Amino acid sequence: MKIILIGSPGSGKSTLAREIEKLAQIPILHLDKLWHTTDYSDKAIDWFVKEQEKFMDENESWVIDGNYFNSTIEKRLSYDDVIVVVIQIPRHKRIYRILKRSVKRRFSKENRPDMASNFSEKFDKEYLDFLKIAWTYDEKVAQRMIDYEVKNPIIIKNQRDKENFLNMISQ
Repeated sequence: MKIILIGSPGSGKSTLAREIEKLAQIPILHLDKLWHTTDYSDKAIDWFVKEQEKFMDENESWVIDGNYFNSTIEKRLSYDDVIVVVIQIPRHKRIYRILKRSVKRRFSKENRPDMASNFSEKFDKEYLDFLKIAWTYDEKVAQRMIDYEVKNPIIIKNQRDKENFLNMISQ
């Protein structure tokens, strides 16, 4: 089983990935955790791509949590048996979730399990740009799905859709 989780920041990709891992006993690669360990240079991009490819090649089944359309989405989509799951929740809900987790992490000093340990969010222009990405995500991902010819993605819009998907995985 190969599962790609795509969705806006704050949509619940990482949470769903952990639920799939627990249910199906397959490894997860959190792309944010991988990417945010780098210095974001060109050399880092090459390493990031190679690490993803290595993970996919070394594991018969996997879950990859994250978008990163410009790195290895084509490779991830090239598998015949890949399941693409797109999480689409209302933008106000995902902005709320992002703000909530940011504030929570600020006070608890704990890092998210799906994020690099050295990563620290700052409430600055970069953070506002990140919120803008989350706000405008739907329009951009719809075009990306067309560009990459994603066929028959599983769309999760609510808790019932999520539970149905998890039930499907458990069978």
